[in-house]
Amino acid sequence: MTSIFTTKTIYEKSQDSEADANSQRLPSSPVTYQLRATPNWVKKPYHERNFWERVATLDLANDKCYTVQPQNPNPPPNLNVWRERIWLTMMIAPPLIIQACWYYIIPENNFFHTWHPIVAFIFYTAALIIFTINSIKRLTNYMNLYGTFDEHNRPRDYVDDKDVSRLILSVFIYIMIRTAGGLILGGYNRYTPPSLGHTISWSFPIKIGLWFIVLDFFFYSYHRSVHTFPFLWKIHRKHHSTKHPTPIQAILADDLQDIIEIIFIPLGASLVMPLSAHELWITQCILLYVEGVGHCGARAYWIHPVVGEVLRPFKMEITIEDHDLHHRHGKSGKNYGKQTRIFDQIFNTISERIECIEK
Repeated sequence: MTSIFTTKTIYEKSQDSEADANSQRLPSSPVTYQLRATPNWVKKPYHERNFWERVATLDLANDKCYTVQPQNPNPPPNLNVWRERIWLTMMIAPPLIIQACWYYIIPENNFFHTWHPIVAFIFYTAALIIFTINSIKRLTNYMNLYGTFDEHNRPRDYVDDKDVSRLILSVFIYIMIRTAGGLILGGYNRYTPPSLGHTISWSFPIKIGLWFIVLDFFFYSYHRSVHTFPFLWKIHRKHHSTKHPTPIQAILADDLQDIIEIIFIPLGASLVMPLSAHELWITQCILLYVEGVGHCGARAYWIHPVVGEVLRPFKMEITIEDHDLHHRHGKSGKNYGKQTRIFDQIFNTISERIECIEK
């Protein structure tokens, strides 16, 4: 049976009757949180779960993340961004090194010396799947270690039974489309292996940083629109069916939102800020990681690994709590950026942090 309790958090009743259950505003009047019943797939022993449910098991943190916890009086710890950068480098570099070594070892006159675009697509798709699995494991470990935001009011939401197979399939589609798109937009050349100063520019950290900012402009514009106009909210409403998401629920969406966010928004960023095929693959890995971070809810001050430190002096860096609050606000919005708070700052759509407050 679904358990019900009254929280200390106070919200204003939504003005959108259609999304009333999914919308929360700024403090005004008490409401009662209704927790979801534990989905049936979570109750099954692992050996009784189907393929989709076993993959979704990777997204499960420990039990304390799904039960209300005592309020933590300590401020969230400041996560070492350099530790994350080192981890990302260790996860992203091997596939690029493997292709480079292949071209070095296999003689040029050998038929198998170069990688056909189809071979490159299969290889980098597999590499991105492995990266995704390792990223989710890392994020759930941080959830276990630090707990989650707002855990004294409401724990994380499990993935609903009806969404399990769709979510896993969406992740696979996301990975394949992003890999293929990167090879196409980046102008993949089968005769040119990954190399610093050539297919990967020495200035690529700056280029990737600019790419993320351009991406955030397109995403902010789209994201604020779907929260502002009722006829567009229907596109995005499914994503807000969770108030306290987990990493895999970053891709919880209807078909139209998937098309817009997986294809068109990164396409716009790549047309404005072109990158090579190998630079785009690096970027897609980091982007996938950032999406998971933003939805894991881990209770830590955790900034973007590429642009976070640059933007922090201007108070435009984004942290986990920013997007976590976005989900709690529901349709009423705030914190529309996903990579930065640049445009939230410019257009005054920032929601004040509750737990990540600098003393």
